[in-house]
Amino acid sequence: MIFAWLLNALALAFGAGLGARALFDPKWAARFTRLQADAQGGGEAEFRATYGGVFAFTHLVALAFTLRYVLDGESVIGALATGAAAVLSAGWAGAALGRGIAIWRDGARTTFNIFCACAEGALALAVGAPWIVWVLG
Repeated sequence: MIFAWLLNALALAFGAGLGARALFDPKWAARFTRLQADAQGGGEAEFRATYGGVFAFTHLVALAFTLRYVLDGESVIGALATGAAAVLSAGWAGAALGRGIAIWRDGARTTFNIFCACAEGALALAVGAPWIVWVLG
């Protein structure tokens, strides 16, 4: 059984690494996914947000849950729904962060990117509300 958890942790770490690389190197993500960014500035923001932020943050939070279970021998924090909410919330927060970095670093300050970053941040808070209440409670 411990082998399954270690395999899980390695796979999650790999996914987080892929996401982190895409977050800070959107040209690599484009080559990796065999997609091409548009010339209007939104393409690199999408690589950072989706392939970077979503992958990195969802995998990192899931990895934290796995490590807590493996190291402490306790069940995952809270009910399964709360854990899932935390993972999905992290994904949306990562997408917002990736888009924010693109606006800041890539000169991709467009109405579309600003709207999407705000929407992704709002979804992170809404999806993660049960987890946020649990943490603060």
